[in-house]
Amino acid sequence: MNRKNLFVFCLVMALFSLVLSCKKQDKNQPLPAAAASGKEYPPIDFKTNAVFGIAPNGQKAGSITDVQLSDEEKAKIRKGNYTAAFCYHQLDNQVNQSKLAATRAVLADLNIKVLSVTDAQSQPDKLVNDLETTLALKPDILFSMPYEPNVTAAVYRKFVNAGTKIVFMENTPTGFDFNKGDYVTMTNSDSYGNGKYAADIMAREIGYAGEVAMVFFDAVFFTTNERDRAFRETIANNYPDIKIVGEYGFTSIDVVGASADALFAAHPKVKGIYASWDIPAEDVMASALAVGRNDLVITCVDLGEQAAVSIAKKGIIRGLGAPRAVETGTIEGLAAGCALIGKKIPGYIVSASQPVARDSVLDSYKICYNIDAPKAVVDAFNSVK
Repeated sequence: MNRKNLFVFCLVMALFSLVLSCKKQDKNQPLPAAAASGKEYPPIDFKTNAVFGIAPNGQKAGSITDVQLSDEEKAKIRKGNYTAAFCYHQLDNQVNQSKLAATRAVLADLNIKVLSVTDAQSQPDKLVNDLETTLALKPDILFSMPYEPNVTAAVYRKFVNAGTKIVFMENTPTGFDFNKGDYVTMTNSDSYGNGKYAADIMAREIGYAGEVAMVFFDAVFFTTNERDRAFRETIANNYPDIKIVGEYGFTSIDVVGASADALFAAHPKVKGIYASWDIPAEDVMASALAVGRNDLVITCVDLGEQAAVSIAKKGIIRGLGAPRAVETGTIEGLAAGCALIGKKIPGYIVSASQPVARDSVLDSYKICYNIDAPKAVVDAFNSVK
């Protein structure tokens, strides 16, 4: 075989191998990832239990293993006939509903009676009123999330002075110190992990190159601050071909749409937008559709049904990082039990976060909420051939 024929033969065999490999590739799975620079990236692990975040004071976060109770300890708690109360900042989402159910299941097992459950509907003044009303019930344990750390600090201090032990969710009030015994622990999903996964999925979905922007909650709030920090740092440190060209802050959901409109006007070439959680992400999606940006990629945090539907049908919202709510709620209940018998636990305890894309959207409902994915999400998933 002469040199020319050999070259043609090799070229044909190379093309044949390429076609064959493409046919073997699952149609729902991306080809090996590589950026414009030629750098390849590892696939996202959708079954990971890794924790990336740290406590607000910089210390390593604890996990569910730090709040386990022996049979003898459980028996001791049951004999105490203790009481508990919940003052939630909001209960209109699956995360908090599943978390509450998981905590109540632990309390029931420990013979801790629940006196009341309140929902402040994301209104700081209502949360203060709910706390004042709950204080009169004299619970042994309070589970609550300080929606506005400055506004709510004084009323939480009344619980401390009354001898009520407090398990804080996601945040702590201004001036409260774990080392001084002001509260039992602060629980959370791995907020940094949630933001990291939003960045990883964003990078994958835009091809590891291009301009992206952020629409973020512009307030001092540890949980969202950590999500946002993780997105920024993950993009900056891991994806050299992606540039964050704009950051648009909001303090009210009502202005997210206007912020998104301004973002599109200022950065018409933006390929992706990150939002601090799923509700503002839905507003960004509406703005994108209004200006014909059906090609936009949005990622966020929190596994809400509308975001999940979009992910399932390969819509504009492509992925997110989700709290494992059942695990977090279990941690809260066990932490309360530990506190009632004086068992020392870490001041910050988290559950692992769950990366959610089309690859994992159906399984993630079981992992995060211990429920099957809603019919709307299943139907959306099955609508894509």
